[in-house]
Amino acid sequence: MTDNVESRNFMVLNVGFARTLHHWGLRDLSSPFARIYYVVEGNAVLHLPVGDVVCRPGYMYLIPNFMPHSMDCEPGFKIYYLFVFERFRETTDIFDEREFPIETKANEAADLLFRNFCLLYPNLSLPYDDAVAFDAHLSYKHYAESYATMESYEHLQLQGLVWIIFSYFMKHSRPKLEVANERIVRIAGYVQQHIAEEVTTDVLADKACVSKSQLTRLFHQTFGVSPLQYVIRKKIQHAQKLLLTTGYSVAQVARAVGFADASYFIRLFKKNIGFTPQDYRSKLK
Repeated sequence: MTDNVESRNFMVLNVGFARTLHHWGLRDLSSPFARIYYVVEGNAVLHLPVGDVVCRPGYMYLIPNFMPHSMDCEPGFKIYYLFVFERFRETTDIFDEREFPIETKANEAADLLFRNFCLLYPNLSLPYDDAVAFDAHLSYKHYAESYATMESYEHLQLQGLVWIIFSYFMKHSRPKLEVANERIVRIAGYVQQHIAEEVTTDVLADKACVSKSQLTRLFHQTFGVSPLQYVIRKKIQHAQKLLLTTGYSVAQVARAVGFADASYFIRLFKKNIGFTPQDYRSKLK
């Protein structure tokens, strides 16, 4: 499969520096944006589905969007953070296509880059330099709206930041989707293009020119889920993005991802995420 990384459109929600004065932890997060941490000093542990990762000074850590995780930080832990939101695309997202390492070695250039962008864009920093107060920040909707009002050159600068930092992880990444599954990539794009509509297995099989059983086998081989489960996953993920970065009501979000019955959408969202849409929005602000 040919990489199309150049076509990616990232939005930087936050970039800044934080330090802990006391023991501090994040619990049971599942964000629609990716989180990158550059550890400067101190000790912390990331709790991920693949196991615990001890964070080391001089290393960067990438948590893909929608990956459930928790974090425990000791007093004196110092990090730079970069929260990156991949804007809606009518194809698979980068974490569907590639497997990235959680940890990679930083260097002086990465250190200077984080320092420079924190100085250039203090408005994108969370409003406290003490990580204990992370929960008191403004809504991510506010940061998304702020990004939208920036000048074109600022977007280019921030895109450059993302790509340079991502390149450290990209170097050690590998494709998830094989060439033989190129048709599945196209079908995944169809799901994104029709995210506001009902998408059935029959329709996807017809678009892929395969039987439903063949389609199911290909989806399990590629994504580890059935076609219908994949469609629901993508609808719920897009709903998470809308809840975080827009002022849509829950009913509006439901319609935007193809559910006319808001009550059914709420039940489905809670079944998949563990929170109602409103509680999820409040939890992540």
